[in-house]
Amino acid sequence: MESTRSMRADSEVDPRELWDAVDAYLVRYGGDFVPELVSSASGSRLYTVDGRSILDFTSGQMCATLGHNHPAVVAAIKKACREVIHLFSGMLAPPVVLLARELAGLLPPALQKVLLLSTGGESNEAALRLAKLKTGGFEVLGFTGSWHGMTAGASSSTYSAGHKGYGPAMPGTMVLPAPNCYRCPIRHCRDRCDMTCLEVGVGLADSQSVGAYAAVIAEPVLSVGGIVPLP
Repeated sequence: MESTRSMRADSEVDPRELWDAVDAYLVRYGGDFVPELVSSASGSRLYTVDGRSILDFTSGQMCATLGHNHPAVVAAIKKACREVIHLFSGMLAPPVVLLARELAGLLPPALQKVLLLSTGGESNEAALRLAKLKTGGFEVLGFTGSWHGMTAGASSSTYSAGHKGYGPAMPGTMVLPAPNCYRCPIRHCRDRCDMTCLEVGVGLADSQSVGAYAAVIAEPVLSVGGIVPLP
């Protein structure tokens, strides 16, 4: 155990030199970096370059539910490194096809098509483009307090942050009051949502719409908006 800890505490570069490099070369669009340099991780623990062990409550930005460096994930990465890591997007390897088949098996027949992407923002961009292509419309409704990503279309329908200073959002994006009985967006109810807020929001959207609705984009539970389950 002691050798493992000392190995985790080692760093080939002086941490002060690394933080100078952070200041010189890195930017972040959403706040500051955490003031720790992580040398390794396992399960729910992070280990910093100075040997500290930290219990990680961030879950890898809300999506790493298996824990850090899960043995099955590490084994799959090692296998890929021995076989094929990256291909031109028009090429396929057997694991991609098998994964698509497994995912499709979890879904009803009408949804048994898979598009494998990298991030939530990229997934939402694809979903919005699919909706616009299918409907021929371009208007998208999203809830107050929502977070869908920081890319162009996704950020336009993200209403918890990221709008100030960037100029116009995508044409046709409109906001709906998120049903929240603890903090009713129209100051109408408390503890029991009767959906009046949603009716008001849709009415406002209809008054602005040019008749080209494409989609409503919604999180089943508003995350950044305060962990609000939608009724």
